[in-house]
Amino acid sequence: MPTDATILDEGTIRAALALDRGCRSWRMAARGAGGLGALAHDARAGGSTLELLLEASDPGSGGTAVALRERLARCDPDGERASMELLGVGLVAVGDSDYPPMLAACVDAPVALWIRGAFLANDAWSVAVVGARRATAYGIEQAGRFAAGLAASEVTVVSGAARGIDAEAHRGALRAEGRTIAVVGGGLRDPYPPEHIDLLDEIVATGGAVVSECPMMAVATPDRFPSRNRIIAGLSLGTLVVEAAVRSGAILTANLACECNRLCMAVPGPVQCGRSAGCHLLIQSMQACLVENPEDVLNHLVSHATTIQGAQLLSGAGFDPPRAAARRVS
Repeated sequence: MPTDATILDEGTIRAALALDRGCRSWRMAARGAGGLGALAHDARAGGSTLELLLEASDPGSGGTAVALRERLARCDPDGERASMELLGVGLVAVGDSDYPPMLAACVDAPVALWIRGAFLANDAWSVAVVGARRATAYGIEQAGRFAAGLAASEVTVVSGAARGIDAEAHRGALRAEGRTIAVVGGGLRDPYPPEHIDLLDEIVATGGAVVSECPMMAVATPDRFPSRNRIIAGLSLGTLVVEAAVRSGAILTANLACECNRLCMAVPGPVQCGRSAGCHLLIQSMQACLVENPEDVLNHLVSHATTIQGAQLLSGAGFDPPRAAARRVS
């Protein structure tokens, strides 16, 4: 379970806040120190402890210690704790036993995740369902159809709670009474988009989770969404692009999934529809498998689980995958 805000130590909260949008060397130093609390302790210690830690983590970064100490000093852990307690938000930090192992296997994974709900061991058997915000009726129909079929087959559906495909993916999973995880691009106090607050509440109430790498009051500015996309891809064994233009966040998520040795799939659409052009490009370039129904996705998941990369990921997550798709879903 994530650490409850009431028992989080002040150093861990302070470091989680300070590292938000911080440089990569700081995140590497947190891992090298043994966690966020240890990093905050090393920063408070006298001498050159922090400088040596940064230099060991990323040669040449020791000079950033002054900036990190200043950030740590400016943080408001009490205010953050109060916001977390208000919404029942916990924190999962790098090094914690319940940090999702699929995400931990990715390069430069987040050092802290704010979460409503909890991660489960079976979340390793998961598919990210992503696509256009301004989706067509066809895209909305397919997102709901695929998500419902996967959720009914005990696959965790991961998406970004955005308008369009993402929201329908979550709703499809909920209709099937399955599990879904929403990864949002801003803080959990005022999640974006505001019209999906009820959807996020329903996800948590039905046993799912809502996750962010941002402090509670962080605004969902455009630059935060590419970072959010890497979490969506990293949490999932496979990524399914339902409908997307060539230049889009969904295609970025698919590319990130490939970089993490995850399975990538795409739903074809009308050949003259620009909102499906990104899916067609993924298929044409052989980055993605063409899928027509949820059973195709399940079969690809099972096949991927037998590859060296897939088997290593699932073994590291402590998950024993099914050997075959159990039944046809539609």
